[in-house]
Amino acid sequence: MPQQKLPKLLIIDDDAHLRESLAEVLELDGFECHQAGDAHKGIEAAVKVLPDVVIMDIQLPDSSGFQICQDLRKRSKTTILIMMTGRFLSAEEKKQGFELGADEYITKPFDLAELSVRIKQLLSRNRV
Repeated sequence: MPQQKLPKLLIIDDDAHLRESLAEVLELDGFECHQAGDAHKGIEAAVKVLPDVVIMDIQLPDSSGFQICQDLRKRSKTTILIMMTGRFLSAEEKKQGFELGADEYITKPFDLAELSVRIKQLLSRNRV
């Protein structure tokens, strides 16, 4: 009997500890997780893995989450793009992210259970 395909998740963040913690918790919650430590590797991984969801830090050493968001949105209209930030974002910055294709924002620190529920909600909307 074929296994049900797990939703693929790509986490792009330069904080390895956060990335691994996120992946660990989300894998237990039924996601197949992939990780990248910078924008360049993140885009490469997205092209190879074709994730259903990308969670990306806005501030990366080699680029911004906004840039990745724009790039990934051009490649796929259906991938769910979640921007992660460690600081308060102005309405202008949030607006910019949404205009570039972001689906959701989360501010660190965040509750992992809540993040998982949000991802599942976004995925269920995409499947309609």
